[in-house]
Amino acid sequence: MDNSTHFQMTVVPGSSDIDQLDHVNNIAYLRWVQEVAEKHWMSKAPSELNRKYYWVVVSHEIHYKKPCFFGDKLTVKTMVPDDISGARWGRRVWIYRMEVLAVEAFTVWCLIDRRSNKPTRIKDEVKRVFFDTNIQNE
Repeated sequence: MDNSTHFQMTVVPGSSDIDQLDHVNNIAYLRWVQEVAEKHWMSKAPSELNRKYYWVVVSHEIHYKKPCFFGDKLTVKTMVPDDISGARWGRRVWIYRMEVLAVEAFTVWCLIDRRSNKPTRIKDEVKRVFFDTNIQNE
């Protein structure tokens, strides 16, 4: 994962992440999907952009492939594809348990202008956070 469109983190489920079936609860997966996206943005975006914009979730689609358990070391990977539509940008997330895909997610995020609190078209200054060149999908 050497390119800026990719990012990963490690999580270890604690007791509050476990459901009545002794599996990781779906709310914990959703939290990690959001957390990896936020950490990725914060690791790349200059503070100037964080003062101008913030992101909100439009939709989540999650597919559960294999269960995870208390104490597992999980790798959460994300990437932003170049399919941008106006103020919306999709993001893919994969959660692995011992290198086996456990969860796959696709989230659509919307860019919000801090001054107006309204959606704003994703401009080149935002695209350049992840891509070296301009994306033509405006």
